[in-house]
Amino acid sequence: MTTSTRKQRELQAREELILDAAQSMLHQHGYNYLTMERIAETVEYSKGTIYNHFASKEDLVCSLCCRCITNLIDVFERAYQYRGSTRERFSAIGIAYSLYLQLNPMDSQNILTVKNNAIREKISKEKLIEMESLEREITTIAKSIVQQAIDIGDLDNKHQHHLSTIVFGFWSMHYGALLLDQSGIPLEQLGFSPVVQMLWTNANIFLDGYQWQPLSTVTDTARLFEKISSALFD
Repeated sequence: MTTSTRKQRELQAREELILDAAQSMLHQHGYNYLTMERIAETVEYSKGTIYNHFASKEDLVCSLCCRCITNLIDVFERAYQYRGSTRERFSAIGIAYSLYLQLNPMDSQNILTVKNNAIREKISKEKLIEMESLEREITTIAKSIVQQAIDIGDLDNKHQHHLSTIVFGFWSMHYGALLLDQSGIPLEQLGFSPVVQMLWTNANIFLDGYQWQPLSTVTDTARLFEKISSALFD
């Protein structure tokens, strides 16, 4: 185990200070208002110091996204370690994802900002590699639970070739629903509320379609939702 030096701890603390300032600025004024000069003024460091940590404004925002994904990995790990069937653990990933982004809407906004092609193409190759590596960790956690379900018979072995499809379908369902929830569309007035509960119902129908045992028809899904939510978010 390596122990960080005092210099490294100071650099890390300064970087977190810069990221927190950028996060606050994005939240209050939006992406176009964010500049390296304004961040430097806010944290009371020179602009050169800011550039020592981040090569560009786009790299800084990508670092915010990486911090968000790192937090998501932590929550996904909690879901992975949840004491339950493979289906319950996979369901826990969906609950973790939806609740975390509802509790931390700015993290969701950071991810969407970086996905904008006009911004993404200005991010350094090194930062993109870092972000993609973290995203791979997330999908690996989800895929490993699906594989375990196949190995022990909770999922039919015929789905071995559908492993990535199952994860992608589950992910896109949650990503799309949460994107709609934060879009400003009056979902409640249109009869689509509460979003997380509707998403939970759809997730169960989706997994039932693959005959992932135990089916929701023999499970108290409302109680299970509360149980998993409490286990992941005290």
